[in-house]
Amino acid sequence: MPVTHVNIEWPDHKTDQIYSPSSVIEEYFEVGAILTISDFLAKCNAGLSEASERVRLKFGYACTSAQAETFRIKDRCDAFKATENVKILSIK
Repeated sequence: MPVTHVNIEWPDHKTDQIYSPSSVIEEYFEVGAILTISDFLAKCNAGLSEASERVRLKFGYACTSAQAETFRIKDRCDAFKATENVKILSIK
């Protein structure tokens, strides 16, 4: 269950790194993809929720870091219009 980071560019051209406790997040994003804020947020929520569930199944408890990352991303997305775009730069 390798930790995985999704590197993105926000609509304001600032870069950011999304933390996931599981590589399952790779199933939700593709390098080079351009997503609206609303699509990006939905994929983040689904991917981080699945990643946290994988941690729970393996260790017996959910990943609070994934949950915190979900809240952080939601807060950041709220600064933009739902139709603005996020670009996926890399997944490591």
